[in-house]
Amino acid sequence: MQILFFALAIAAVYFFLVFVVLRLVVPFMGFAQYNPPTNLPPEIKQAVADLENKSHNSVSYLQAVYDFIMEKNRIQWKHSRFLAGTRLDRLFVKELKEIWDSQDFVYCQAINFVVFTLLANSKFFKAGDIKVQHTFLNFVLHQYLKVKVGDNWMDVDPAGSGIRGFGIGHHASFFG
Repeated sequence: MQILFFALAIAAVYFFLVFVVLRLVVPFMGFAQYNPPTNLPPEIKQAVADLENKSHNSVSYLQAVYDFIMEKNRIQWKHSRFLAGTRLDRLFVKELKEIWDSQDFVYCQAINFVVFTLLANSKFFKAGDIKVQHTFLNFVLHQYLKVKVGDNWMDVDPAGSGIRGFGIGHHASFFG
């Protein structure tokens, strides 16, 4: 009986640390929705303008942002599910310019903040069209976005389902 109690106590402490404490201390992982940044670096303003010019509506803009972020991740950020457990120092990167310019691993919440910034600063979306969501993934908390397109909400998860080969409309959860 003591072993069961001990195991339950360890599990409770683990879930409290991972699902409550981390949300309080990790940038962009909190319990509130994102606030749009007020002073965008010129290269991000230019990216928004370039993506808008390639798009003719909100769906095509969302897809262009998703593709842009996936390419940025593949070439620059190198986000992978295997690095998430070993690069804990990268959890605390909070400056938008630092995330944008980083040549190192970036966690899901930082990637999502960049996606949010590109969407909320476009002519196609406003901040209220984007909701931050959390789910259980591989024994840790994972973040993805829900984006309102017309009357529908679409999952956007470049750091979860995106690196697993899925596109817009999916989010990773549980194990995988």
